[in-house]
Amino acid sequence: MTGMEVRTGYADANNISIYYEDMGAQDHPVILLVCGMSVQLIHWPDDFCRQLVEQGYRVVRFDNRESGLTTRSHVKSPPPVMQSFIRHRLGMKVHAEYNLDTLVLDAVSLLDVLKIKQAHWVGFSMGGMIAQLAAADYQQRVLSLTSIMSSTNERHLPGPRWDVLLAILNAPKDKSEKSIVAAGVSVFGKLQSPKYKVHDDVLAFDVRRAIARARRPMAGPMHQMAILSTGGFSRRLKHINAPTLVIHGDSDPLVRLQGGKHSAKSIPNAMLEIIPGMGHDFPPGLVDRLTGLITEHISTNHTAA
Repeated sequence: MTGMEVRTGYADANNISIYYEDMGAQDHPVILLVCGMSVQLIHWPDDFCRQLVEQGYRVVRFDNRESGLTTRSHVKSPPPVMQSFIRHRLGMKVHAEYNLDTLVLDAVSLLDVLKIKQAHWVGFSMGGMIAQLAAADYQQRVLSLTSIMSSTNERHLPGPRWDVLLAILNAPKDKSEKSIVAAGVSVFGKLQSPKYKVHDDVLAFDVRRAIARARRPMAGPMHQMAILSTGGFSRRLKHINAPTLVIHGDSDPLVRLQGGKHSAKSIPNAMLEIIPGMGHDFPPGLVDRLTGLITEHISTNHTAA
């Protein structure tokens, strides 16, 4: 990241090797950034991280298992995502190699390796689910919680828009970079914030950047299975005592606004911030707004803590 020292490394945590980036003064309050489904730590925008560091925080971001430079499973063929999605919606048990609790323990174990006792957890999408569950089950490790574009995963909540779901499940036409980029642009284009759209060339650049760093086609299906096998977890959230901020866009086509509202309803004393025109992404036009909301929430509650 230009103009700022970034400490990088691999942490042997929870029986895997987790790649992480660690920024800012090491004696400053820690913000742990937890990624969403299938995406890499670079999907936390550099400007977003830089602003948090400039506000006086130590920022740690990492690749979840399966994605980026972190350990992946040696699966040979995609798991049955669509069948499992239907089973989940019908209230039936879904079996998978691991669930969200495994990903929670990965993140907690990373903090252990970095000798960080407590952090302010900020997660988006699946990462918001991970952060919520961490706040419920590892209360002593969570100073505050910010859940962005996420939900409680309850089956009564509205699912993704069908065109978005099909785009995610639709594999590239072939293994060429052109086809892979086109498929990625199709997905990210549908997830965009309608009020803060960027050109397709920008989306294509981001997809190429991710491919150049790590091509992990199984990350999406494996993470989807982890989510589906976990099932709804709103009852677990009543145990959260960390100050909580829920941020959600009113135009999110993947995790609908009702998901964020249900998280806020399920977590004691949670605050809900609804952003008009925000979809399921971090557009440049919203970085200042998001970092402002997060740092205000954290600074207020860090002082109280």
